[in-house]
Amino acid sequence: MKKQLGISLIMAVLSIFCLSALTLAGEKTGELKPSTLTWVAGGVGGGWYVQAGGIARLITEKEPKLVVKVVPGGGVVNPVRVARHKDDLGWGITFVDRMALDGLAPVYKRSNPDVRALGGIFGIYHIHIVAPKDKGIKTFGELAEMVRAGKSIRVAAPMRGTSDLPLMETIFKFYGISLKDIEAAGGKVFNSVYADMVTLYKDRHVDFVFTHLGLPGAAVTEMFISRDSTLLSLSDECIAHCHDTLGTLAKDSGHAVIPAKTYQGQADAVPTVVSAGELLVNKDVPDAVAYTLIKIICENKEELYKINEANKFFVPETGWSDVAVPLHPGAEKYYKEAGFMK
Repeated sequence: MKKQLGISLIMAVLSIFCLSALTLAGEKTGELKPSTLTWVAGGVGGGWYVQAGGIARLITEKEPKLVVKVVPGGGVVNPVRVARHKDDLGWGITFVDRMALDGLAPVYKRSNPDVRALGGIFGIYHIHIVAPKDKGIKTFGELAEMVRAGKSIRVAAPMRGTSDLPLMETIFKFYGISLKDIEAAGGKVFNSVYADMVTLYKDRHVDFVFTHLGLPGAAVTEMFISRDSTLLSLSDECIAHCHDTLGTLAKDSGHAVIPAKTYQGQADAVPTVVSAGELLVNKDVPDAVAYTLIKIICENKEELYKINEANKFFVPETGWSDVAVPLHPGAEKYYKEAGFMK
């Protein structure tokens, strides 16, 4: 009887040892376990929401172990929700995500160090600086000179509390001016939503408008129809500065420009600051999950492109470099194995 108990005890210990060894092996090899993830997108039924839903379906079709549920969100809250474990994935905009990561005021009160990226670009958004042609200027540098010379000008800028306003203010600061300088020179600043900007410009209450929109921007199209207008260009140095400080797209990305003929009477291409959509993930999402997610996205790009026009900006070979926050290690592993990243 004692002999049988001894054998049973030995077998139990061996079983536990083998089970532990298998578990450790699974952890080392990054075994993919069944997971349900939440993806914070945009408003229900909006572009981001639909775009995320299509990719979520693609992921589950290719890997049934992963179930992705899309929930509503927005550009400013998404990186915070992902960083603070409220959601696993999220859409982000490069410069907003960099501000969230670093905790840059006035949009964020503290840093969010746990946000990571799977890849970009999923949509691009251009700074548009609209001016009437009768002002006779073509660059933002000339506008800055007007302000420094004490000339009174009237401008429409994004609403306070939005993420767009700090981006505009970064550009102003690079040129050595501010919205307060405009008011100090006797000018006026109207912080407005885009629909009101159109009315202000059409009715000649303002002469310069600052917007951040995809191409072609409906508000900008309407402004160009209402008045003979031009777009003010930004210097290569300004584009590089915004890229370095806020993670907007670099000039060599090929996207930092509004192509000629995008708007009525726009004969030439206009260099400008451009932000991009990126796919965010919490740093604690298992490496195997992050690896599988980006693998599916990269290796099914034709299906990805059919889901939404904005997805066509995502290029697997450069997706790792077009982000504003650190890459998740699981994504980095895939990009290196695929030969896209050294």
